Amino acid sequence: MSHLSLAHDVVQRLRGHWRRSLNEPLRGRSAILVIQRVLSDEAAARLPHRAPYCLGPESFRRLLDHLTDHAQIVSLASTRRLHRDPVPRIALTFDGGWRDTAEVALRQLERLALPASMFLNTGDSGRSQGDWRMALGDILWDGLQPMRVRECLGDAGLPLPPPRPNHPNTAYSSAVHDYLEQLAQQAAPLTLARLGSALGTELDIAPQTLDPFSVRRLESNGLVRFGTRGVAATPLETLDDRQIQWQIRQSRRQLSVLCRDPLSYFAYPQPEASLRVRQLAQRCGVQEALHSHAGWLSHRDDPLALPRFPITQPVASSTGRLYDYLLGQL
Repeated sequence: MSHLSLAHDVVQRLRGHWRRSLNEPLRGRSAILVIQRVLSDEAAARLPHRAPYCLGPESFRRLLDHLTDHAQIVSLASTRRLHRDPVPRIALTFDGGWRDTAEVALRQLERLALPASMFLNTGDSGRSQGDWRMALGDILWDGLQPMRVRECLGDAGLPLPPPRPNHPNTAYSSAVHDYLEQLAQQAAPLTLARLGSALGTELDIAPQTLDPFSVRRLESNGLVRFGTRGVAATPLETLDDRQIQWQIRQSRRQLSVLCRDPLSYFAYPQPEASLRVRQLAQRCGVQEALHSHAGWLSHRDDPLALPRFPITQPVASSTGRLYDYLLGQL
Protein backbone atom coordinates (compact mmCIF):
# COMPACT_ATOMS: atom_id res chain seq x y z
CA MET A 1 0.00 0.00 0.00
CA SER A 2 1.40 3.42 -0.98
CA HIS A 3 1.89 6.17 1.59
CA LEU A 4 -0.97 8.10 0.00
CA SER A 5 -3.32 5.11 0.14
CA LEU A 6 -2.32 4.41 3.72
CA ALA A 7 -3.04 7.99 4.73
CA HIS A 8 -6.41 7.84 2.97
CA ASP A 9 -7.24 4.58 4.75
CA VAL A 10 -6.39 6.10 8.15
CA VAL A 11 -8.61 9.09 7.43
CA GLN A 12 -11.50 6.86 6.41
CA ARG A 13 -11.12 4.79 9.57
CA LEU A 14 -11.16 7.94 11.69
CA ARG A 15 -14.22 9.21 9.89
CA GLY A 16 -15.91 5.88 10.55
CA HIS A 17 -14.97 6.16 14.22
CA TRP A 18 -16.47 9.65 14.30
CA ARG A 19 -19.70 8.52 12.65
CA ARG A 20 -20.05 5.57 15.04
CA SER A 21 -19.45 7.93 17.93
CA LEU A 22 -22.34 10.07 16.76
CA ASN A 23 -24.82 7.29 17.50
CA GLU A 24 -24.94 7.94 21.25
CA PRO A 25 -21.96 9.74 22.88
CA LEU A 26 -22.49 12.92 20.82
CA ARG A 27 -26.29 12.85 20.74
CA GLY A 28 -27.48 16.04 22.38
CA ARG A 29 -23.92 17.40 22.72
CA SER A 30 -22.85 20.99 22.04
CA ALA A 31 -19.49 22.73 21.84
CA ILE A 32 -17.94 26.12 21.11
CA LEU A 33 -14.78 26.47 19.03
CA VAL A 34 -12.48 29.51 19.21
CA ILE A 35 -10.14 30.61 16.41
CA GLN A 36 -7.67 33.41 17.02
CA ARG A 37 -6.87 34.54 13.48
CA VAL A 38 -7.32 33.50 9.84
CA LEU A 39 -4.63 34.77 7.45
CA SER A 40 -4.93 35.17 3.69
CA ASP A 41 -1.73 33.14 3.10
CA GLU A 42 -1.72 29.45 4.02
CA ALA A 43 2.09 29.18 4.02
CA ALA A 44 2.37 32.17 6.35
CA ALA A 45 -0.16 30.62 8.74
CA ARG A 46 1.82 27.36 8.86
CA LEU A 47 5.03 29.00 10.12
CA PRO A 48 5.90 27.75 13.63
CA HIS A 49 5.49 31.15 15.31
CA ARG A 50 1.98 31.52 13.85
CA ALA A 51 0.66 27.94 13.70
CA PRO A 52 -0.60 27.84 17.34
CA TYR A 53 -2.79 30.90 16.72
CA CYS A 54 -3.45 31.24 12.99
CA LEU A 55 -5.23 29.34 10.24
CA GLY A 56 -4.88 29.90 6.51
CA PRO A 57 -7.72 29.99 3.96
CA GLU A 58 -7.29 26.33 2.96
CA SER A 59 -7.07 24.98 6.52
CA PHE A 60 -10.08 27.07 7.56
CA ARG A 61 -12.07 25.80 4.58
CA ARG A 62 -11.14 22.19 5.44
CA LEU A 63 -12.15 22.75 9.05
CA LEU A 64 -15.59 23.96 8.01
CA ASP A 65 -16.04 21.12 5.53
CA HIS A 66 -15.09 18.51 8.14
CA LEU A 67 -17.43 20.02 10.72
CA THR A 68 -20.42 20.46 8.42
CA ASP A 69 -20.12 16.81 7.38
CA HIS A 70 -20.75 15.61 10.93
CA ALA A 71 -22.22 18.47 12.98
CA GLN A 72 -24.63 21.40 12.89
CA ILE A 73 -22.93 24.81 12.90
CA VAL A 74 -25.22 27.02 14.97
CA SER A 75 -25.27 30.28 16.90
CA LEU A 76 -23.94 30.62 20.44
CA ALA A 77 -27.46 30.80 21.80
CA SER A 78 -28.37 27.49 20.12
CA THR A 79 -25.43 25.67 21.71
CA ARG A 80 -26.76 26.64 25.12
CA ARG A 81 -30.18 25.08 24.53
CA LEU A 82 -30.84 21.46 25.46
CA HIS A 83 -31.41 19.21 22.46
CA ARG A 84 -31.52 15.54 21.49
CA ASP A 85 -30.25 15.87 17.93
CA PRO A 86 -28.21 12.86 16.75
CA VAL A 87 -25.32 15.12 15.69
CA PRO A 88 -23.64 17.74 17.87
CA ARG A 89 -24.24 21.46 17.70
CA ILE A 90 -21.09 23.56 17.30
CA ALA A 91 -20.69 27.34 17.45
CA LEU A 92 -17.79 29.18 15.81
CA THR A 93 -16.15 32.10 17.63
CA PHE A 94 -13.24 34.34 16.66
CA ASP A 95 -11.20 36.40 19.12
CA GLY A 96 -9.38 39.67 18.55
CA GLY A 97 -11.28 41.36 15.74
CA TRP A 98 -8.51 40.90 13.17
CA ARG A 99 -9.24 42.48 9.80
CA ASP A 100 -7.80 39.56 7.81
CA THR A 101 -9.88 37.10 9.84
CA ALA A 102 -13.05 38.88 8.84
CA GLU A 103 -12.06 39.18 5.18
CA VAL A 104 -10.94 35.56 4.74
CA ALA A 105 -13.39 33.81 7.06
CA LEU A 106 -16.46 35.66 5.85
CA ARG A 107 -16.08 34.29 2.31
CA GLN A 108 -16.17 30.74 3.64
CA LEU A 109 -19.01 31.44 6.06
CA GLU A 110 -21.04 32.92 3.21
CA ARG A 111 -20.27 29.92 1.01
CA LEU A 112 -21.96 27.62 3.52
CA ALA A 113 -24.32 30.18 5.11
CA LEU A 114 -22.86 29.56 8.59
CA PRO A 115 -23.29 31.84 11.61
CA ALA A 116 -20.34 32.95 13.73
CA SER A 117 -19.47 35.25 16.63
CA MET A 118 -16.51 37.61 16.85
CA PHE A 119 -15.19 39.04 20.12
CA LEU A 120 -13.44 42.41 19.96
CA ASN A 121 -11.15 44.42 22.15
CA THR A 122 -13.13 47.61 21.70
CA GLY A 123 -10.17 49.89 22.40
CA ASP A 124 -8.20 48.33 19.53
CA SER A 125 -10.84 49.08 16.88
CA GLY A 126 -9.10 50.19 13.67
CA ARG A 127 -5.62 50.22 15.23
CA SER A 128 -2.42 48.61 14.02
CA GLN A 129 -1.85 46.38 17.02
CA GLY A 130 -3.81 43.44 18.29
CA ASP A 131 -2.50 40.70 20.55
CA TRP A 132 1.11 41.53 21.47
CA ARG A 133 2.36 38.05 20.56
CA MET A 134 1.06 38.19 17.01
CA ALA A 135 2.05 41.84 16.58
CA LEU A 136 5.64 41.31 17.77
CA GLY A 137 5.94 38.03 15.86
CA ASP A 138 4.97 39.80 12.62
CA ILE A 139 7.40 42.67 13.31
CA LEU A 140 10.32 40.29 13.90
CA TRP A 141 9.46 38.09 10.90
CA ASP A 142 9.13 41.08 8.56
CA GLY A 143 12.35 42.65 9.86
CA LEU A 144 10.82 46.08 10.50
CA GLN A 145 13.46 48.48 11.87
CA PRO A 146 15.34 45.74 13.73
CA MET A 147 17.69 48.09 15.59
CA ARG A 148 14.83 50.19 16.92
CA VAL A 149 12.88 47.08 17.94
CA ARG A 150 15.90 45.77 19.85
CA GLU A 151 16.28 49.15 21.57
CA CYS A 152 12.64 49.10 22.67
CA LEU A 153 12.94 45.57 24.00
CA GLY A 154 16.17 46.40 25.84
CA ASP A 155 14.69 49.59 27.32
CA ALA A 156 11.79 47.51 28.64
CA GLY A 157 14.26 45.16 30.33
CA LEU A 158 13.31 42.25 28.08
CA PRO A 159 15.57 39.64 26.45
CA LEU A 160 16.68 40.49 22.93
CA PRO A 161 15.19 38.59 19.98
CA PRO A 162 17.13 36.08 17.87
CA PRO A 163 19.11 37.67 15.01
CA ARG A 164 17.16 37.71 11.76
CA PRO A 165 18.84 35.97 8.79
CA ASN A 166 18.90 37.57 5.36
CA HIS A 167 16.43 34.95 4.17
CA PRO A 168 14.04 34.01 7.01
CA ASN A 169 13.10 30.34 7.02
CA THR A 170 11.29 27.80 9.17
CA ALA A 171 14.24 27.59 11.58
CA TYR A 172 14.04 31.34 12.20
CA SER A 173 10.26 31.09 12.65
CA SER A 174 10.84 28.39 15.29
CA ALA A 175 13.36 30.66 17.01
CA VAL A 176 10.80 33.50 17.03
CA HIS A 177 8.21 31.11 18.49
CA ASP A 178 10.58 30.09 21.29
CA TYR A 179 11.45 33.75 21.94
CA LEU A 180 7.79 34.74 22.24
CA GLU A 181 7.22 31.84 24.64
CA GLN A 182 10.18 33.08 26.70
CA LEU A 183 8.71 36.58 26.89
CA ALA A 184 5.29 35.21 27.91
CA GLN A 185 6.90 33.30 30.80
CA GLN A 186 9.30 36.00 32.00
CA ALA A 187 7.60 39.36 31.41
CA ALA A 188 4.53 40.95 32.95
CA PRO A 189 1.50 40.76 30.62
CA LEU A 190 0.89 44.51 30.97
CA THR A 191 4.49 45.25 29.91
CA LEU A 192 4.09 43.10 26.81
CA ALA A 193 0.74 44.66 25.91
CA ARG A 194 2.21 48.16 26.18
CA LEU A 195 5.24 47.13 24.14
CA GLY A 196 3.07 45.73 21.33
CA SER A 197 0.99 48.91 21.28
CA ALA A 198 4.03 51.21 21.31
CA LEU A 199 5.80 49.33 18.51
CA GLY A 200 2.69 49.27 16.35
CA THR A 201 2.33 53.03 16.69
CA GLU A 202 6.02 53.90 16.28
CA LEU A 203 6.56 51.66 13.25
CA ASP A 204 3.39 53.06 11.63
CA ILE A 205 1.96 49.61 10.95
CA ALA A 206 -1.22 49.64 8.87
CA PRO A 207 -4.44 48.92 10.82
CA GLN A 208 -4.86 45.19 11.41
CA THR A 209 -8.04 45.26 13.48
CA LEU A 210 -11.57 46.01 12.33
CA ASP A 211 -12.61 49.65 12.25
CA PRO A 212 -16.13 50.70 13.38
CA PHE A 213 -17.42 50.93 9.80
CA SER A 214 -16.30 47.34 9.06
CA VAL A 215 -17.90 46.06 12.26
CA ARG A 216 -21.23 47.61 11.30
CA ARG A 217 -20.98 46.34 7.73
CA LEU A 218 -20.28 42.79 8.88
CA GLU A 219 -23.09 42.88 11.40
CA SER A 220 -25.53 44.02 8.72
CA ASN A 221 -24.49 41.00 6.63
CA GLY A 222 -26.37 38.86 9.17
CA LEU A 223 -23.93 35.96 9.63
CA VAL A 224 -21.59 37.53 12.19
CA ARG A 225 -22.52 38.91 15.59
CA PHE A 226 -20.12 40.75 17.86
CA GLY A 227 -19.24 40.47 21.52
CA THR A 228 -16.52 42.01 23.65
CA ARG A 229 -13.43 40.71 25.42
CA GLY A 230 -12.53 43.98 27.15
CA VAL A 231 -11.21 47.35 26.05
CA ALA A 232 -7.64 46.07 25.71
CA ALA A 233 -6.18 42.59 25.33
CA THR A 234 -4.57 42.81 28.78
CA PRO A 235 -5.26 39.68 30.88
CA LEU A 236 -7.79 40.65 33.53
CA GLU A 237 -5.97 38.64 36.19
CA THR A 238 -3.16 41.24 36.14
CA LEU A 239 -5.53 44.11 37.02
CA ASP A 240 -7.09 45.22 40.28
CA ASP A 241 -10.83 44.94 40.91
CA ARG A 242 -11.62 48.50 39.84
CA GLN A 243 -9.68 48.14 36.57
CA ILE A 244 -11.34 44.81 35.77
CA GLN A 245 -14.81 46.24 36.23
CA TRP A 246 -13.92 49.28 34.11
CA GLN A 247 -12.61 47.01 31.31
CA ILE A 248 -15.82 44.99 31.26
CA ARG A 249 -18.32 47.84 31.65
CA GLN A 250 -16.57 50.23 29.27
CA SER A 251 -16.13 47.61 26.56
CA ARG A 252 -19.82 46.67 26.76
CA ARG A 253 -20.81 50.34 26.49
CA GLN A 254 -18.55 50.83 23.49
CA LEU A 255 -19.90 47.69 21.83
CA SER A 256 -23.48 48.90 22.30
CA VAL A 257 -22.52 51.99 20.29
CA LEU A 258 -20.74 49.95 17.59
CA CYS A 259 -23.46 47.33 17.10
CA ARG A 260 -27.23 47.32 16.82
CA ASP A 261 -27.54 43.86 18.37
CA PRO A 262 -24.40 43.08 20.42
CA LEU A 263 -23.94 39.70 22.03
CA SER A 264 -24.49 39.55 25.78
CA TYR A 265 -21.64 37.02 26.13
CA PHE A 266 -18.24 38.20 27.38
CA ALA A 267 -15.01 36.44 26.33
CA TYR A 268 -12.10 36.62 28.76
CA PRO A 269 -8.85 37.91 27.18
CA GLN A 270 -6.93 35.06 28.81
CA PRO A 271 -7.31 31.25 28.63
CA GLU A 272 -9.08 30.88 31.99
CA ALA A 273 -10.70 33.19 34.53
CA SER A 274 -10.26 32.96 38.29
CA LEU A 275 -13.18 33.02 40.71
CA ARG A 276 -12.36 36.68 41.47
CA VAL A 277 -12.63 37.70 37.81
CA ARG A 278 -15.85 35.70 37.34
CA GLN A 279 -17.44 37.33 40.38
CA LEU A 280 -16.45 40.79 39.15
CA ALA A 281 -17.87 40.01 35.69
CA GLN A 282 -21.14 39.00 37.33
CA ARG A 283 -21.24 42.30 39.25
CA CYS A 284 -20.92 44.07 35.90
CA GLY A 285 -24.05 42.33 34.63
CA VAL A 286 -22.37 39.54 32.65
CA GLN A 287 -24.49 36.39 32.80
CA GLU A 288 -22.51 34.16 30.42
CA ALA A 289 -18.78 34.30 29.70
CA LEU A 290 -16.35 32.24 27.65
CA HIS A 291 -12.80 31.10 28.28
CA SER A 292 -10.48 28.92 26.20
CA HIS A 293 -10.38 25.69 28.18
CA ALA A 294 -11.24 22.77 25.91
CA GLY A 295 -14.44 20.89 26.65
CA TRP A 296 -17.99 20.08 25.57
CA LEU A 297 -20.77 22.14 27.09
CA SER A 298 -22.60 20.63 30.03
CA HIS A 299 -25.50 21.62 32.29
CA ARG A 300 -22.97 21.48 35.12
CA ASP A 301 -20.86 24.31 33.62
CA ASP A 302 -20.49 27.59 35.45
CA PRO A 303 -22.21 30.00 33.00
CA LEU A 304 -19.40 32.48 33.74
CA ALA A 305 -16.73 29.98 32.64
CA LEU A 306 -18.07 28.23 29.55
CA PRO A 307 -15.45 26.06 27.78
CA ARG A 308 -14.27 26.55 24.20
CA PHE A 309 -12.06 24.34 22.05
CA PRO A 310 -9.06 26.40 20.82
CA ILE A 311 -8.38 25.47 17.18
CA THR A 312 -4.74 25.52 16.03
CA GLN A 313 -3.27 25.13 12.55
CA PRO A 314 -2.24 21.46 13.10
CA VAL A 315 -5.71 20.53 14.38
CA ALA A 316 -7.57 22.33 11.58
CA SER A 317 -5.32 20.84 8.87
CA SER A 318 -5.80 17.21 9.86
CA THR A 319 -9.10 15.35 9.93
CA GLY A 320 -7.62 12.76 12.27
CA ARG A 321 -6.24 15.32 14.72
CA LEU A 322 -9.51 17.27 14.73
CA TYR A 323 -11.66 14.21 15.45
CA ASP A 324 -9.22 12.87 18.03
CA TYR A 325 -9.07 16.28 19.76
CA LEU A 326 -12.85 16.67 19.99
CA LEU A 327 -13.62 13.06 20.90
CA GLY A 328 -10.81 13.01 23.46
CA GLN A 329 -12.70 15.54 25.60
CA LEU A 330 -15.84 13.40 26.03
